Amino acid sequence: MHMYTAAIDALPFPEDKKFHKRAEVVLSGLRKLRGALTEAAARSRPSASVIVALSEVRRRYDSLMTDAAAAPGSSLGQQLYSVRIQAKLSAEEVANGAGLRADLIDDLEAGETPTEEEARKLNDVIAALGGVPGAEHLHHQDSAHDDDAHEHQEHEESHVNDWDESLVDNAANN
Repeated sequence: MHMYTAAIDALPFPEDKKFHKRAEVVLSGLRKLRGALTEAAARSRPSASVIVALSEVRRRYDSLMTDAAAAPGSSLGQQLYSVRIQAKLSAEEVANGAGLRADLIDDLEAGETPTEEEARKLNDVIAALGGVPGAEHLHHQDSAHDDDAHEHQEHEESHVNDWDESLVDNAANN
């Protein structure tokens, strides 16, 4: 787990073009480790260290998937994972609710590409569950957003370093 923690800590900022490629390498490794630990935890021989390790892997995986889902260029699978974890739903529950096969959700979350029909259904589910947590900044609201941005830009132009231009001019004249 130390290797994965170091790799996560070394990831570039989510806005970096390299973020998703590097994050996917880490996520793939964490999925394999999670699978092995899940299998070990299911064995009849009790071991607290296995369940502690499994818990840590799941927490790190959830956190990285949530970061990836909110980053520009995120995949539908990353977005879906983040939304369903936030909503406390299993992959099977989401698949049933969307009218899709259960294994599709796991495949998408592992990087597979959906068909257009699957993507439409899953985007509907994501929207119904409130959207991707932390990704509000990625969604623009057409002309209303553009008008607000234009107004904000005009307002900023009348300020210098957050100071009203008239105050700056008055201070310079005194």
